[in-house]
Amino acid sequence: RRLFVTLLLGLLLSLLAAGVALAAAGNIDATNKWAWGTNVGWLNFAPDNGGVTVYPDHLEGMAWAENVGWIKLGACTGGSPCTHANTAAGNYGVNKNGAGALSGYAWGTNVGWINFNPTHGGVTIDPVTGQFSGYAWGENIGWIRVSGTAQDAASYGVQANFPDVAIVKTVAPIIVVPGGAITYTLAFSNSGAGMAFATVISDSMPLSVTVSGVTSSTVGGGVLITPFHSACISIATDRRLSVT
Repeated sequence: RRLFVTLLLGLLLSLLAAGVALAAAGNIDATNKWAWGTNVGWLNFAPDNGGVTVYPDHLEGMAWAENVGWIKLGACTGGSPCTHANTAAGNYGVNKNGAGALSGYAWGTNVGWINFNPTHGGVTIDPVTGQFSGYAWGENIGWIRVSGTAQDAASYGVQANFPDVAIVKTVAPIIVVPGGAITYTLAFSNSGAGMAFATVISDSMPLSVTVSGVTSSTVGGGVLITPFHSACISIATDRRLSVT
């Protein structure tokens, strides 16, 4: 008989435990990391010993300005899901909606609150390219522009590197008699510019299928786990999980 297989895939892109070296680095591009404030100078969103991470629903981490010091993007740590309420000093931070529009506040000890969705301004992150655009506002420091053209005509801006995770499922043989052996292979990859953290793959199989073994390029043989967790999928990496 012919077997039809339904694949249920959930990819949860969230950071691993806070404090890990990768977490500290963030996912801001190493070159496109600069914002500009007329009254504070350059702001670096990917500095040494800091860095900003863009998640589906919020931002985390620290930016650095040579003239004003550290600026914290929010109180949340450890990745998604997290929404900053912005009602008290302990729950402030920058949120992000599905369209990439930012809202909420960052905080700098030397500059005070920075509003990412002010009147006559606002910052947006392109959901595809990761490019920041627009203006944030600090009551004590004025406007901060996250992309633009410098006085020497050079372009500057902040850009997040997003993963681009894909999966292909194959079955062999396509047709099998009852009691016969079949092999499912999940080939998952990341062709994006950013690391995919804590990826989760959930595969739903027919009730008539019994798992006898698992082989993988990332985990050893054993019992199939649903969901399957990979610590991360590196940039330009292909991995396979085969179930018999």
